[in-house]
Amino acid sequence: MSFFSRIVLVAGFALYAALFGEFFLRAFSPQSFIPREVTGAPYGVRMNKPGAVYRQRTPETSAVVRINGQGPRADREFSLEKPAAATRIAIFGDSYFLGYEAPIEEIAATQIEADLRAAQCPVEVLNFAVSGFGTGEMLRTLEAKGLAFHPDVVIFQWHHSDPDDNLRSNLYRLGASGLEETGAVYEPAMGLRETLEANAAYQFIANHSHLFAAGRERASRFIRRAMAGHVFSRATTTGADVSAERMASETDIAMLARAEADAKTAGALFYVVDVPGVQSRARFNSSFRLLPDRLVSRANYLSPINAFDRAASNDRKIYWEKGQKHLTPYGNAVLAQMVAESLLADEAARTALDCRAGEARDRLAERSR
Repeated sequence: MSFFSRIVLVAGFALYAALFGEFFLRAFSPQSFIPREVTGAPYGVRMNKPGAVYRQRTPETSAVVRINGQGPRADREFSLEKPAAATRIAIFGDSYFLGYEAPIEEIAATQIEADLRAAQCPVEVLNFAVSGFGTGEMLRTLEAKGLAFHPDVVIFQWHHSDPDDNLRSNLYRLGASGLEETGAVYEPAMGLRETLEANAAYQFIANHSHLFAAGRERASRFIRRAMAGHVFSRATTTGADVSAERMASETDIAMLARAEADAKTAGALFYVVDVPGVQSRARFNSSFRLLPDRLVSRANYLSPINAFDRAASNDRKIYWEKGQKHLTPYGNAVLAQMVAESLLADEAARTALDCRAGEARDRLAERSR
């Protein structure tokens, strides 16, 4: 057999294997397509690509993600100055707060805004969350962009992936004078991403091939774990396996403290919201387990774990069970109601947000039914 014939034979087998794998996955194990469109921000981290519109599809759901011209997930633009008689909440987090796998009207940020407006709080919620963010990237975005919009309340997400995300980004360290910037820029593979996104053939394959989607997800998970030192761990993004978890470091805690100090200096209140890990449809574990008790016992550290436990049932999902397992619209509603009720129960927050209604809890309870 000639060399050319061997090449043709190998190529034929490879094509057959690829086609077989594609049809097998489509028939028996449909994959999820969870694109994210990010770009480098002028302040050295990622941001949502302004004006991006893309669809996420899983075997359970489909949702369009729309980014406004400034970077937040929103269907409108925001002025830097607050409108007359309006108050603002600025939210920072990763794909959970960004609202992956949910339409904009059903994500937590939108529902927090709706719940507070129902309680006669004239509030706008600006969603600065970006998929993959850790605390360091949230802090950088707060200081470089978020505070310019004059928020009255700042909310940071805390997820069990944050210690690993912070280790990868390496944006801050503890020095002799406290928390210091390392001078690092964290825009992983941004040049390659932008090159591929400009390639029509790649985009077609990435948006339609189940075999490619399966391989890309496994490769991405391996790289993230390797960068955080978990390459031999079986820990997953669900939080079900806690055997290899990294507790929050003093640097992580210092970043939260600096964000709180930034908010206070700007005249805003600061809260940290727990996004629990999911172990089963009705079992969850708080991501606050990675933080010291002296923090999570504070009134401005809010966890929905009790609300999730009460809301959980075999008939309703808090988290999607396929795809990347983000919050369902129901899960977002439970989280949003907990946040809204906590703010309304805090006199300082009610004052900061100019809330006028006393019957807020009854209204929120009615909305949740």
